[in-house]
Amino acid sequence: MSRARRIVLVLVAALATASTASADGTAPTVTLLSPANGSSVTLDGKHDTAFNWRIDFAQPPTAPTSITFMVSADPTFQGPHYTESRSCDTASPACFTSTTLQGTSWINAATGSTGLPSRALTLYWRVSVAWQAGQLPVNSANGLLNGVPGIDKTPPRILVKSTSVKRGGRARVQFQLADDSGTVTAKARLLYHGKTLLSSSRTFTDVDWSNVYVFWFDVPRSGVPTGRYSACVRGTDMHGNSAQRCATVTIR
Repeated sequence: MSRARRIVLVLVAALATASTASADGTAPTVTLLSPANGSSVTLDGKHDTAFNWRIDFAQPPTAPTSITFMVSADPTFQGPHYTESRSCDTASPACFTSTTLQGTSWINAATGSTGLPSRALTLYWRVSVAWQAGQLPVNSANGLLNGVPGIDKTPPRILVKSTSVKRGGRARVQFQLADDSGTVTAKARLLYHGKTLLSSSRTFTDVDWSNVYVFWFDVPRSGVPTGRYSACVRGTDMHGNSAQRCATVTIR
């Protein structure tokens, strides 16, 4: 047999093998059902959002499948994203076809923020199926949603701690802040008999109740009456909601 003849036979055998592998497994299809493209979802952590999809297999899988749901503000899903995954056995290869998102954690994960959105934004979602070893997962088309901020009527949470200081020392008034928007402008004041002696204002982003914030001021050695003063902190969030708390500062 000539060398040219041997090469032809090898090529034919390779093509036959590739055709057989393709016929052994046909990729499933993933169809997103709801919410429909262009639907609006309220991103306030109080409204649940339900997602549904369908997975169709041309033939029964011979190995367990893995189904992954993702939602993100990034259409490539390479940036911040929220993910849920389930493994399914061959008896029920499409065991994961819906989920309902609640609270704020999925919003934070999808947007890469610790606070809630203050403006409208676009969210994308998709479902992937890993269906056969050696084959790339199958992705659905991207679903598109209009994320709208909720109507925030909740004022920031504030706690101010009492303290004492000697004349000539530095008073450190500690306080805590929390708000679902994540951003709070805090205005701190020192009052004596209801009269404001000094004030300071600052905007904090990514506020967290576990953090301790400090309002401090120096007390002169003389010319300052001893006694009880008030330290008040008013917090205002991005939507104009505000609250104030006060505590006692004793100057000795």
